[in-house]
Amino acid sequence: MTQNNKKVISKKLIVTLSSIYAISPFAIDSYLPALPSIAKEMQVDIAMLSVTVSLYIFGLAIGQLIGGPLSDKHGRLPVMLSGLSIFAISSLLLTTSTHIEVLWLWRMLQSIGGGIAIVGVPAVIRDNTEGKEAAKLFALVSLIMMVAPSIAPTIGNFILSLHSWHWIFYFMSIVACFAMFMAIKFIPRKSAEEKLAQKYQAKLTPAQRHKGIKFIDVFKHKQAAGYMVAQGFAFAVMMSFVTNSAMIYMGVFKVTPDTFSMLFAANIFGLIMINRLNNFLLNRFEPSTLLRFFLSMQVTGATLLVLSSFLMPKILPLTVVAFVITLSANGGIIANSNACFLRHFNKSTAGTASAVLGAFQCAIGAAVSALAAFISMGKLQPVVILMLISSSIALFAVIRSNKQARLANEIEISEKKQQTINEKSLLMEQA
Repeated sequence: MTQNNKKVISKKLIVTLSSIYAISPFAIDSYLPALPSIAKEMQVDIAMLSVTVSLYIFGLAIGQLIGGPLSDKHGRLPVMLSGLSIFAISSLLLTTSTHIEVLWLWRMLQSIGGGIAIVGVPAVIRDNTEGKEAAKLFALVSLIMMVAPSIAPTIGNFILSLHSWHWIFYFMSIVACFAMFMAIKFIPRKSAEEKLAQKYQAKLTPAQRHKGIKFIDVFKHKQAAGYMVAQGFAFAVMMSFVTNSAMIYMGVFKVTPDTFSMLFAANIFGLIMINRLNNFLLNRFEPSTLLRFFLSMQVTGATLLVLSSFLMPKILPLTVVAFVITLSANGGIIANSNACFLRHFNKSTAGTASAVLGAFQCAIGAAVSALAAFISMGKLQPVVILMLISSSIALFAVIRSNKQARLANEIEISEKKQQTINEKSLLMEQA
């Protein structure tokens, strides 16, 4: 403990949480290089295998909805270990797949396990930090999560150069087992305070025990819901680009695969830079202030994309810069929206709240990116218009939530002042 009674988060715990959080992004991208090999072996069209990406995101949402309430009831560590175990076992089962339907089944199970595991990460951060410290930790964990998908295809390619596609899933299982070892060693057990709270919960009736922690209650919390909407639609902006990036750069601008890889990497570099800038700015500004700033940056970038796509559609450098501005903003948005959202929930409900946030993010991201792919018709304009709409919704939601927070704070201050005046008046009457 520090002198101001704040918990000090160890670097080992940060690495552990980051490893668990990065498992699902890694699992999505690391096997992409193997899709042609798997399609050839199973004698199916590669589009049939591409479905597994959508299945994984869908399963990730389900896993988080399952794991969140369980982590509130049984503790973060047991639920994380259960999720990682499911992920590891299903990764091994994937290596036995000989038909596409079987592969879909085990891939879905793998994603559910991943969702159960990762939902505890924000909850652990909420249990141990709050405010600016929570935002800084979310930023660091998010940074590692961003790096994972950027290096995952390279690792997948390397494994393919040595062995068959089955070894990619063997490697996933090994990574999950390593994360389990790290979790057992470094994630804190229940504190005395949490044990007392659990004993108290055990004495309540089922109706009392679950009061205030239902999924619908998270949506009813107006301030928190605004931050959830912001994170969901900001994530949708990024997913819209990821889904359509190959079509945009190689289809519209006719760049080579090597050039495409470099242009895609520019966005990852931008995300990392903004992530680090956000961490520095948190020393001076509140997460809610920075969240609004980075969302404004995203809207500015998306506006530039729309204008350039109509007025200067063939100027590649301008489009690249506009994409980097738009997508890099997520390096500051995700961490701050997490911190702003979870501060509205206590330790006994953080798991359920994290589940709703994660599931909503996955659902909105998958839906908007799928819509972008459907309406694009091989053109840039529909995609960037949808990105501008999504980022504008996110910014509006945060402006509204911040306004509600200020009003609530003013009312609280006014009530305290009135209470003080009443107490003084009572003392004067008694005198």
